[in-house]
Amino acid sequence: MKTTASETVSSYGKDIKLNVTGANPEIVDKLTRYIQASLLTEGFNVVTDENATHLDVVISAFDPGNAALRLTIGFGAGRGSLVYNAKYTKNGKLLVDYDGAERFTGLEIAPGTKYETFRNFGGEETSTLILLEEASKHIVEQATVNGK
Repeated sequence: MKTTASETVSSYGKDIKLNVTGANPEIVDKLTRYIQASLLTEGFNVVTDENATHLDVVISAFDPGNAALRLTIGFGAGRGSLVYNAKYTKNGKLLVDYDGAERFTGLEIAPGTKYETFRNFGGEETSTLILLEEASKHIVEQATVNGK
């Protein structure tokens, strides 16, 4: 589900206070870093100011999948997944409420992604990085023209 205000997130300013939570501290830390990098790339400032637009991300499920199953069986076996909710708010006003779910089967080939020819055959670390890259991209898109 995605809901948005009539204005873009950036129309409320370029300062974003980021908060990522979830059960796995390592994944929370990595996703935080990916989102920060994506926000900076899109021209936002990551700040600690309470008056900034808040971006709260809650990771509800993470599974890196099983590389052996991906390589031997395929067809979605051993796929990794990351399920999360991202909310942009400003002064208590909900700007964006986005439910995201990333999947990694190892068969993804798409122009414009960061996938490399043999990268999809990697193990847990590779699937984790791809899931986090995709999640951060989709979360930050919600604050830009694509996300409204």
